[in-house]
Amino acid sequence: MMKKANKKDAMVHCANWNAGKCLGAMMYRRNDKLRMTIDKKKADKDCIVDNGCDYFDNIVIPGMENNGN
Repeated sequence: MMKKANKKDAMVHCANWNAGKCLGAMMYRRNDKLRMTIDKKKADKDCIVDNGCDYFDNIVIPGMENNGN
């Protein structure tokens, strides 16, 4: 069962956390290469982890679960 995200988890584990604001850095793979882009819809906005965040759900939570958090 996937962990339910909250802002405390984001504050501790998310590389995009910046005093409650999102840096908007999104990572994805294309042609076996890791890419990064800035999501202008999320950058410098309040953290939305409580309402669902693709980056947190797909990148951060699996990392937390793999490390026993």
